[in-house]
Amino acid sequence: MHTAQPAAAGPAVTTRPEPAVPFRILGPLEVHGDRLVPVTARRQQVVLALLLLESGRGVTLDALVSAVWGPTPPATAKSQIQSTVSSLRGALEAAGLGRRIEMRGTRYALELAHGEVDLHLFDDLAAEGRSAVAESRPQAARTAFRAALALWRGDPLTGVDSAVVQARLVAVAERRFTVLEACYDAELKLGLHHDVLGEIAALAAEFPLRERPAEQLMTALYRCGRPAEALATYRRVRRTYIDELGIELSPPLRRLELAILNGSAELDQVPPPSAPPFAPVAAPRSLPARPADFTGREELLRELCGALTGSGETSGRPATGPDGHGAPVVMLTGGPGVGKSALAVEAAHILAPAFPDGQLHARLPDGNPPRAVEQVRDHFLRALGLPQTAARRPGDRASLLRGALAERRVLLVVEDVTDARQLSGLLPGTPGSALLATGRSRAAAPEDATVLEVTAPSVPDGVELLDAMVGDRRVAAEPSEAIELVGLCDGLPLALRIAAGRLRARPQWGLGDLTARLRDDGRRLSELVHGELDLRDTLADARRRLSEPGRLLLTRLAVLPGGEFASWTAAPLLDTDTITAHRALAELSAAGLVVPGADMDHHRAPGLVTLYAAECAADPVAREAAREAARRVLDGWLTLTEEAVLRLGDATAPGPRQRQRWPMDRATVDAAVREPAVWFAREQRALLAAVERAADTGEHELCRRLAVAVCSLAAAQRAHGLWRECAARGLDAARRSGDRLGEAALLYSLGTLDERQQRTDEARARLRGALGAFERLGEEGWRELAAEALARLGSRTAPVTAPVASFTGRPAVPGAALPAVPGAALPDGRHRFGQGLFAKAAGPAGPAGDVPRADRSAAGGDGGRARRRPVVPAGVFPHRHRDDSMEK
Repeated sequence: MHTAQPAAAGPAVTTRPEPAVPFRILGPLEVHGDRLVPVTARRQQVVLALLLLESGRGVTLDALVSAVWGPTPPATAKSQIQSTVSSLRGALEAAGLGRRIEMRGTRYALELAHGEVDLHLFDDLAAEGRSAVAESRPQAARTAFRAALALWRGDPLTGVDSAVVQARLVAVAERRFTVLEACYDAELKLGLHHDVLGEIAALAAEFPLRERPAEQLMTALYRCGRPAEALATYRRVRRTYIDELGIELSPPLRRLELAILNGSAELDQVPPPSAPPFAPVAAPRSLPARPADFTGREELLRELCGALTGSGETSGRPATGPDGHGAPVVMLTGGPGVGKSALAVEAAHILAPAFPDGQLHARLPDGNPPRAVEQVRDHFLRALGLPQTAARRPGDRASLLRGALAERRVLLVVEDVTDARQLSGLLPGTPGSALLATGRSRAAAPEDATVLEVTAPSVPDGVELLDAMVGDRRVAAEPSEAIELVGLCDGLPLALRIAAGRLRARPQWGLGDLTARLRDDGRRLSELVHGELDLRDTLADARRRLSEPGRLLLTRLAVLPGGEFASWTAAPLLDTDTITAHRALAELSAAGLVVPGADMDHHRAPGLVTLYAAECAADPVAREAAREAARRVLDGWLTLTEEAVLRLGDATAPGPRQRQRWPMDRATVDAAVREPAVWFAREQRALLAAVERAADTGEHELCRRLAVAVCSLAAAQRAHGLWRECAARGLDAARRSGDRLGEAALLYSLGTLDERQQRTDEARARLRGALGAFERLGEEGWRELAAEALARLGSRTAPVTAPVASFTGRPAVPGAALPAVPGAALPDGRHRFGQGLFAKAAGPAGPAGDVPRADRSAAGGDGGRARRRPVVPAGVFPHRHRDDSMEK
């Protein structure tokens, strides 16, 4: 396939800088990242070309096989395609383009933002040119068309040897011919027939069966004073049609021949009338319709209106900026679907009296940021009566916009801002006008802007919004279901709007019917689709805007249990350093995909975001990577828990240790467990969830160690409920997995808890079971602990007798008594595993956890004052001692 490449025509065209696009197909296939990506192997060229041409839909494995080998592929074709995709994925990542090729169901898809392929830019410029033609602006049309044609470097995808790819390129080449013909039309209207004559003649000669180039050539020749050649062109084209096709030319060409023969004045070029520099127009009002069901947000709405007008009123004096001179700029930020657009539109309608000269609304298109700003600015200029030809350079058009707003009071509403630089060319320069912008990140706000955070409504406000959308009778009939529905939608107005739309479309449904469908986590996102509204698409758009570490972290959040998560988990999830991990976490927070937790060290991923993250991690490669990430996080919990045990003066459990998968740095450990008791109180639920996750994923040794360490902390802090729950969960996992040592260790833990709570029979049974298991396993350290616990239990239920066992030897009889202060320390002063717990936490009357606070205070010799900190027992599960902790 060959396409003509015309030279630049006519007087110098205002050229635009060549856009830096990573993927180029309008010529030889090129990929640019941090460096040029070599794509030279035929299979790679065909696969990448097809993925680029089908970027919005994806390509099945069978389609890729057919594109590479045709109808007779080899037996190993599918595995070769998979290998090719893997190598392409690696090459793109190495060039700094991120992980671009993903699986969407059964299709491979290349993740592309609009504007990252030169064909996208060509289509945008072509659309801009057609719009200028419709508005009778031939110079603007010519500029856009010429910029579009300049993107072509030759035949599209030159050298890609695939019949399937070449078939798809037919439509691409046709789009170029259409633009080329439209460009010549605009240049003929501008009187540039001398300049374009050569190009048109070349195009007509190359494609003798296309009538439009022949018509343009005849017109150009006539206007150049060469009517005889114009008529000769007509006769030649007519003869070709009759000889090769057996048909006559179309009526437009026959009419043109007649006009040339008659010397019609219609053929004389009349330059288009110059537009006045300013065309007075009525006050433009391009706001979307006011949301009919807008509810709540009174305080935020009041603050927003006050910031835009310079007061708390909705009308009155002209607005001024923070310094009293510039125009006010307000930025609404928040995560996807929280209702920023509805709030902005509602405020703009309320403030219409304060801005009588107009309210202009625009949404920044996705893709190339500079071009997006130019399109919005040109839209504003046209709305204010200024033609695009009034200024050609972007800087001049920005000045023109400021001048047009200088004597007016106009409210500009700009949505989907991603960078503060996008607003620099749209800011009003003087008081009176104002700019209201929306975006997901606070970083997109200009320096002097007022930033207001929009969050998901509370449950009562969400129910009120649902009531406004579906009618109060349906909500009043099922109030509990309405509350549950709001919770399943995370309170997001977008999700509630989708749910309300589905309910309105199905009047036979009750709220309970939709709620029942949303309860299924596996299908909830698929249920939140109505018309053009799709929550999954909104979340996918938010993910696409993230950096590669941010996308990866979002995907791996699915491996964390529900609820809050600690900031340190980002590093093991990404398998990277702390600084990079915190930067990725900050990016998710700025995008509203995670929200603040109880303190600055904790975050929370909303339920719908977590479900979307789980979908992103569904393909086999991502699933295995997520499993490894989960193991690293569990290893981090074990490190912190055992360190907390050590810092409380205890020691960790005996037995061999596997190498840690995630060695935590000292700074992270110090920051987390600087105050071990406070850390444990805050992380109790997370620690229990970690034990459960370790059990569910078959991490037996890690589950045992983590459960034992958590039980040690629970014993030290008298958290008996957590102690029993954690030990029981770990015990169940150990039994199901056949981990005999884990089963015995947790039986021992439960036995000591029973002893503390004076459940003597249960304690004795569990401790005897643990003792027997330790003897069979040859675990001497554990066996001694169980024997000593039985001896201690016997000393509490029988008269004290002479000691019959040393601290390190076997007791003569299980259950025999130990000294009155049992095993407080070894001869070198260190506490032993399982000892010291009752020596410090319990008196002779029973477990310390059951002694009233006043009695414990008196017994402690502190003059009856209540203890400020919980009792810290010296030895629950020792193996290392305090001197082994990172603190030392």
